[in-house]
Amino acid sequence: MAWPDSSPEHTMPRFPSLLLTLCLGTLPAQNRSTLPAACQVLPGNAALSLPLRWSHGTLQVRVDSPLLPAGFVGRTIHGLRLRRPTFLGEPAYPALQRTLTVRGGFQPQQAVNFTQDLALNRPANPQVLFGPAPVAVPATAAPGAGTSIGEEFLVLPFSPPLPVVAGTLFLEFEAGDAPLQVGADHWVDAVWFDGGVETGYAVTVGAGSCTTRAEPTELVWTGAAGPRVGGTADLRLLGVAPGSFVYAWTGLSPESRAASATWFGWGGSLGPLSPGLAACHQWAPLDASWGGLADAFGRFDTSFPLAASYATAGLHLGVQAAWIDLARPGLPLSVANGVALVLNQIGVGNRCGCVYFPGAATWSPWLPFHGQMPVIVLEHD
Repeated sequence: MAWPDSSPEHTMPRFPSLLLTLCLGTLPAQNRSTLPAACQVLPGNAALSLPLRWSHGTLQVRVDSPLLPAGFVGRTIHGLRLRRPTFLGEPAYPALQRTLTVRGGFQPQQAVNFTQDLALNRPANPQVLFGPAPVAVPATAAPGAGTSIGEEFLVLPFSPPLPVVAGTLFLEFEAGDAPLQVGADHWVDAVWFDGGVETGYAVTVGAGSCTTRAEPTELVWTGAAGPRVGGTADLRLLGVAPGSFVYAWTGLSPESRAASATWFGWGGSLGPLSPGLAACHQWAPLDASWGGLADAFGRFDTSFPLAASYATAGLHLGVQAAWIDLARPGLPLSVANGVALVLNQIGVGNRCGCVYFPGAATWSPWLPFHGQMPVIVLEHD
């Protein structure tokens, strides 16, 4: 089976009267809830081409009730936001105009019951929540060294708002600029667990740009599966001067941990450590550390056990590395991006799903993708 135009993190490549210029602050101040909840502070591990990268097509999304905020029934959804991904090496995105329609509702069918039939997947009476209308999507900068989550580059207010009732949330995003063309940019941040099977969550944060070399200093997850209790955390540092000494460290609960003498906060600047490191950022507290030498290719492979003596399902860990860089004045370090780990699961599983319809198709050429959804920020009362 061929795959639609969606990518997991480790394979990511490199009007007038109706014109709606969307930017932060378009919607009135309301409650916000991020789906999945773990992605409020963490980036997604995948990226989707709809509703922006494909000029013409439809994306249907189902989110089962366990992924929705607690006590959600009886509230009203006033709009949503989608954001860009923050993969290592992601470029800046130019401005884009796209004609969009959003439909939605609640239904008893769950994500696992998605079909390849566009009409059959819809609720009995889907509401048109937005559009069809041309939308001006602003340009976004490339993710920075201190970036964990991407900019919200698509902000869609609902008119009318969507009342929340019991059941599965259904959203349909239609891009209406025929003929179908696929752009180079404008991926949408997403999560993807193939087949809805979670084996842990490992994503990069930061840009790996804290180096004196032309090649970035990048720390990446290399495990065959994700981080799990009783397993091993397997990582590789790239872009090191061959034979240099590497220092690696890990720490618990980096997103919520209070700053200290050795912890400058989630994505905090290392400038207080040395002025020459002001553009470098910390992603992992110093709870445990180790070191070794990079090989002749400038790589450093490392691993550490996720022992049950301290590791539990759902535990958050940060991992980071640096190498002795004698070309840097002051404190001679080049510092990698971070890798954020969530052991075993973030609660997605097969509780969400996507179906893709290219162009004007009403029958998808691909089977539904269980365990996949864009990262959605809901605006609600």
